[in-house]
Amino acid sequence: MQKYWLFLDFDNTLMATEQYAVPSLIARFNALYAQSAGKELTLSVFKQYFHGQARETLCQNLSDYFGITVDYKTLYESREARMMQYLKEIPEGIAMAPHLIETLAPLSSQGVILSLVSNNPIQRALCAMRFANNQQGDALASLFGTRFFEAGNIQKPHPEVYLRAMQQVDALSENSIAVEDSITGAKAALAAGLTTLAFTGFAENPQEQAQTLQALGCKAAFDDWRQMPAILAKLS
Repeated sequence: MQKYWLFLDFDNTLMATEQYAVPSLIARFNALYAQSAGKELTLSVFKQYFHGQARETLCQNLSDYFGITVDYKTLYESREARMMQYLKEIPEGIAMAPHLIETLAPLSSQGVILSLVSNNPIQRALCAMRFANNQQGDALASLFGTRFFEAGNIQKPHPEVYLRAMQQVDALSENSIAVEDSITGAKAALAAGLTTLAFTGFAENPQEQAQTLQALGCKAAFDDWRQMPAILAKLS
């Protein structure tokens, strides 16, 4: 197999974390800002305008949308500590994408270099892996070695986190592939010059999301990780 560098988003690409993270953030926003904004932030509005966004970028865009000042430090105060405790207490555990390990482990053994690239803090990804409902979180984490990259204060859709990750692992852009589930993430990967694939396995409407992301520039879309090797073969 031709040598590839795979850069993988985490939330709703590898594990179904957004169904837990987004509602809790919306609830905190509404508690802090609904009165001054004159209306509440709803899940449907978040999905339409802010899907895949996080941290400073999200706060700025929320400010613009509602015409108020959304302070990052206030909205995100102790957020990761709260999220870690919340994820631990989910009785059924966090869902991992089906067939993920069975797909990625052989690719890794064949020399494909895997990196995790997230808008959110890496500790949240590791926490979700720790409480994976299939008990394969440690196996997933081990596939990345030390190649965990978070956006910091310059988030997707800006390409900075991808460019930094590529530089860190000495990736060749022509052989670098990203997998994303959102418009925000896909824009970042495409702007960094990566061939980008869309994962829609956790989308409410996988077919519609596939069409949206392919129209944006994603080369292919898939909803089952078992489809990944065939897609890579076609790209080579």
